[in-house]
Amino acid sequence: MFSARTISQVTRLPVSKQQATLQFVRGKRTKGVDPAVQRIITQLSVMSAARKQPKMLKLCNEDYVKHQTISKAWSLIRKEKKARNSELLSKQLDSIKIANEDLKNISPKLFESANQTEWGKRFPLELRVPTEFPPRQLWYYDYVPTVNQEKK
Repeated sequence: MFSARTISQVTRLPVSKQQATLQFVRGKRTKGVDPAVQRIITQLSVMSAARKQPKMLKLCNEDYVKHQTISKAWSLIRKEKKARNSELLSKQLDSIKIANEDLKNISPKLFESANQTEWGKRFPLELRVPTEFPPRQLWYYDYVPTVNQEKK
């Protein structure tokens, strides 16, 4: 995208011998680049990438209609999946609220202890956020829960 010559002209940086002899072969550098120059190259390529638009497909009318139909069907599938997900989450929230109300009616003391905030404890291991994918480290073998001295 940018050659070493273009970068040195744009940024007005002094070019060393190593930078001047850079060879680009099919978009790949064959020699290393100074980290400052690499940072500038990255910044310029990111700025120019924001302005790029995908090329328009050159399709005949029949293929264009097929493309539009497939695109619309795919967006409908994604929309239905998102609606199912949000419906499931709303059902889960409703069941949590009902369970909280039941606990409040049965034992207000347990309800208060279950809902008290713990200062300084944001996401402990016991309250892992559920995700769709398994963690990279499946089990914490060295984990020891911290015991509050006040409770003993």
